[in-house]
Amino acid sequence: MRIPPDGLGFTLLLGALAGLPALSIDMALPALPEIRRALSCETATATATLSMFLLGFGTAQLIIGPLSDRVGRRPVLAVAMVLYVIGSAASSFAPSITALLVARSVQGAGAAGGTVLAFAIIRDLFDGEAARVRLATVSLVFSLAPVIAPTIGGAVMLLLGWRAIFVFQLVTGALLAAVALLGLPETRRDLPAPPYLAILRQRRTVAFGVVGALNLGTVFCVVAGAPLLLLGRHGLSTPMFGAVFAVITMGVLAGAGINRAAVHFGWAAAWPLGVGLGGAAVGALTGVVLGGERLTMLTVLVPIFLLATLSRGLVSPNVTHAALERIPAMAGAGSALIGSMQMLTGAFAGLVVGMMFDRFGPAGLMMTMTGFAIPALLTWIYVERRYR
Repeated sequence: MRIPPDGLGFTLLLGALAGLPALSIDMALPALPEIRRALSCETATATATLSMFLLGFGTAQLIIGPLSDRVGRRPVLAVAMVLYVIGSAASSFAPSITALLVARSVQGAGAAGGTVLAFAIIRDLFDGEAARVRLATVSLVFSLAPVIAPTIGGAVMLLLGWRAIFVFQLVTGALLAAVALLGLPETRRDLPAPPYLAILRQRRTVAFGVVGALNLGTVFCVVAGAPLLLLGRHGLSTPMFGAVFAVITMGVLAGAGINRAAVHFGWAAAWPLGVGLGGAAVGALTGVVLGGERLTMLTVLVPIFLLATLSRGLVSPNVTHAALERIPAMAGAGSALIGSMQMLTGAFAGLVVGMMFDRFGPAGLMMTMTGFAIPALLTWIYVERRYR
């Protein structure tokens, strides 16, 4: 039975599909120390399982988007979800860290289908403010994933071990695939699919994609750095880490809620974009200025991290809307392009965080955050003036 596009169930399903990557990443955060011990690897290598997920996620989007423009959203979504289930199963049985890294990249490639096609389907069916409202609502729904995922992951690990986290993800992916394929209609517009070079020539799309990528790099510094700081330096227990990280990621949910309210009151997208990008830059710079022992205090770290996650909730839907707004014939490929840019930047941020943290400790994390947050703000200012 098809789910009506104007109904709440349709939006909730798209939000769940878009939130699958966040669930897949954040559920595994509490397990990183245990994975390191179980598979006898270095901390940086265990953290690389996050970057490998993002690497698979980012590269797969470059194929999924244009392919869905040519053959349809539903068949590509079906193949992607099968890949996600296979990657989850392989992760749960991985005998070595190398096998886990490969399995996580496959899982990330499958998760890309849900995110790319959720945004492409919205662009297929809705235009203008209607599209922006749906994107804001979907963002609000998938913002729940990073809030609850570490707590769920920690509970599953304590009860059944770290491998059960990936079994949980396997079951979740299979259920989402079944509901999506039964409930979602084919929405691809009957328009000729352009080559990728045509999208790259859309300077406005690429420019907003760069803003979104740098912003996600800032946020992924928090995702990759939080376990190193909170579980490593602070020695928090797994349940306590889940609780603190849930507070940190509430910023995404709050930002998405504020953004939805902004749409309701008719505020221009520049307002949430400017506040989000500016707040992240201020937080990162504050961390660099404070430095030293103060960065080991939760009362300092949590507000800085909250500014970064709040920025994501404010920035993400508006960047996506701005990037896709003027390319209706290329919605799938355009969504894939900006998504790929974001995830590959996130993967790079995770690797840099690991190296900078090993060398400079908490200060290295803040320097890395600043290296993404300031360029994100400056790029947005340029884009607003050049491509308004």
